[in-house]
Parts: sequence; structure tokens; C-alpha cells
Amino acid sequence: MSSVRIVADDGCDLSPAQIAEYRVEIVPVFIRFGDEMVSSQDLTLTEFWSRAAKSLQPPGTSAAGPGAFYEAFRKLVSAGHDVVCLTLPGLYSTSFNSAWVAAQEFEDRVRVVDSRSFSVGMGLEVLHAAREALAGASAEAIQAMLEELRARTSVIFALDTLEWVRRGGRLARFLPLVDRVAHTLSVKPVVEFHDGDFRLLGATRSTNGALQRIEDEVRARIPVEAAAAAYTRGCQTASELAARLAGFIQLEEGELFLTEAGAVFAVHAGPRALGAALIRA
Repeated sequence: MSSVRIVADDGCDLSPAQIAEYRVEIVPVFIRFGDEMVSSQDLTLTEFWSRAAKSLQPPGTSAAGPGAFYEAFRKLVSAGHDVVCLTLPGLYSTSFNSAWVAAQEFEDRVRVVDSRSFSVGMGLEVLHAAREALAGASAEAIQAMLEELRARTSVIFALDTLEWVRRGGRLARFLPLVDRVAHTLSVKPVVEFHDGDFRLLGATRSTNGALQRIEDEVRARIPVEAAAAAYTRGCQTASELAARLAGFIQLEEGELFLTEAGAVFAVHAGPRALGAALIRA
């Protein structure tokens, strides 16, 4: 039986250490500054925020084409591996379609799964898949596990500003409701992304209120088998959120991680966003 390797696009916000430890192959997403496209893997977060501040047009994202996924799959299949690939949500990104098209060249050696999540929500799914792969599970078993797991995965986050969401245009279906609430009441929306789509949970008037609301929403979903916290540049309460989560979620030391979200999420969330991802038990 062939060993299995995991491929994911760069929307999963895993650290270089996690990617190396779990042998995950990352396919870049492209960040658009005006007419220039830059691979997410060639752009540090400091460079991203600096360029975004100077750009005359708001930055955007573009998924890798089938060719990039094909090369990632070819390398692993040629080395004797089967592949399970996770992508950003198909409703909001073309990553899934690109990966699926590329996978057709490899018959049953490559399986593609829509994570129906993003940032560290997708990252938690990738880590689960990678652990199963390293433990010797088959590609078929990993795919089945992920298709069940994604229904239990949520990302709960608060936005400090709607300007980046509005400019990005990706959330046009969801934005009018959130925009109306935030503008009318001058508050920060608290949103859940679950099973591939958005839901407005409420709103808060302050950063501390957002922190408390995220904590309350996570508590309401206990028991939890995996969790992570994420933030974008300028957020001052991320460490406190991670500490609060660790205080009431019973996980092994080191299993709840905190990360600054990458450019793929930051393009749409803007600065000072704060969130938690969880997989319900």
C-alpha cells in the first residue's frame, strides 16, 4: 500500500515548522497588487502589509491554476505516494476546481477535498489529515475522515473594519447584512464560518467585547477536540484569547496554537482581526 502525503493551498495558515513536521506540501495562493501578482510563499507578512499600505489599489487574491497543483501531485505520485489535497472553500475560491482538474491526470492516486474552512480552521483539518497519513492511514480513509470532520469545524472571528471585506468583493453575498449592522450601530461584527459559508453571530462595540464574545461562542461549542487562535497585524489581544481558550479547553500542551494569519486571510479581513478555530468533539 502506498504511503499518503497531504497537499494544501496556502490558505491554511500553518507555520513553516508545522509544515515541515507533518510533511505537508503547500501550493501558493497569489496576492495581487494592482497588475502585479506575487506568490504568497515569496511574500513575508511585513512585506505584505507594507505593500498593501502603499498600493493605489486594494490587494486581492488569486488561486493557483491547475498547473501548480499538477506539479505538486506529480512530484509526490512519482515518489510512490498517494495524495489527499485540501483546498479553500469552493464557494469563495477557485482552488478546489483547479486542484480537481489537476487530479484527473492521476486517476485514484489523488483525492481532492474542499475544506469548507479557511485560515487556522483549514489548518486544523490539514493537521488532522497529516497525522493520519503519518500513522499509515489510506487515502480513502483520510478523505472520509475529512468529509466528516469539516462539518464539525468552525472559525469564529471579529473584524475591526469592514473596509477590506468591502473592497475585496469576495463576500458580496454576505456583506450587506453585516455592513448594515456594523454601519447602523457602529459596532464590530462577530462572524462564524461553518461548513463553507458565513453566519453573523452578533456585534460588539469594543475590542474587549469582541474577545469576550469569541470566548463565549467557543464555550458554547464545548467539548472541543482541537482549537487554534489567529489574528491579523495590529491586534493586541490575540495572546489573551489563546490563554483564555487554553484555560477551559482540555487539550494536551502545545495542541492549541496561536498564529498571525497569512496574507490570504489578511487581504479580506484587514488589520486588527481576531479569531478562533475549533473542531467540535
